[in-house]
Amino acid sequence: MIEVKRDDFFVELIKNPIEYGTYYKINPKYGTGFQWTSEVHHDFIITATDIRFNQETMVGEHIGSGYVLALYISGAGDEFYPYQNISPNTLRCYEPSEKYKAIYHPQIPLRCITVQVDQEFIEQYLQEISGDLEVNFSDFFKEKGKFYLPNVNHAMQSLYEYLLSMKASRITVEAKIYEIISYLASYLKENRLNEENGQPINKTDLQALDELTHYMDEHYSFNITLQTLSTIACMSESKMKKLFKSVYNMSITEYIQRKRISVAEHMLIQTDLTIAEISRIVGYSNPSRLIEIFKRYYGFTPSKYRK
Repeated sequence: MIEVKRDDFFVELIKNPIEYGTYYKINPKYGTGFQWTSEVHHDFIITATDIRFNQETMVGEHIGSGYVLALYISGAGDEFYPYQNISPNTLRCYEPSEKYKAIYHPQIPLRCITVQVDQEFIEQYLQEISGDLEVNFSDFFKEKGKFYLPNVNHAMQSLYEYLLSMKASRITVEAKIYEIISYLASYLKENRLNEENGQPINKTDLQALDELTHYMDEHYSFNITLQTLSTIACMSESKMKKLFKSVYNMSITEYIQRKRISVAEHMLIQTDLTIAEISRIVGYSNPSRLIEIFKRYYGFTPSKYRK
């Protein structure tokens, strides 16, 4: 494993085909690729990354002075503080000055777009669209690890593709960022309304859900039934599924799938086990099921990933 040193990560400015922003080529000792960054507006800083690392690479830094929303379009590895695996098509959000550390695997290119938003701007924007509702952006960023919001994901990915088309105008990019923030703000407002019209999740239920995730993390390779989980949680299946979805922003089935695929990924990298053997170990009796789900999350079949 190699650890990135920020003072030698970028070695060369690339001729910029867009009239704003800066392209940097990364040091060949780390891999190949580039990063483009620009302060497209005094309230926004946007960064697009396309890098393939030579080997497992650790990156450690601190988030800037604003809130950061990031979309992993492709990539594999592990993030820390808190720990979570990196998987494609998932959003991340970070608080200002938050500690960041990650290990990126070399098999899949790291393609990512981030939007850093000024704290004062986003709070004022939320206030304007939320009216009397107390919608707190910072609370959202504290509680969310990785998640999936269809409108936000789609808008972030289309912005990334637009930037890489080398025809991105500053005005259009700025409008796209406002669209992304608007989608996110609407999501926060809707959640707040649901909270005010419903009952908050009590501490006992939250603890029960925490116990469920620990159980699934330890028994992911077994056939875990909803009946077993509802018995552990001491709640009905319908209540358990609804609360789990609201807290983790994914279904129980997806949680188990992501765990299995994460373990399979590590086995593909670190062992010579066949795909059929890995499939059985992580809980799939039929290798085609592993291949199908792996490709859904990573965009590659396990055999292509291993190469």
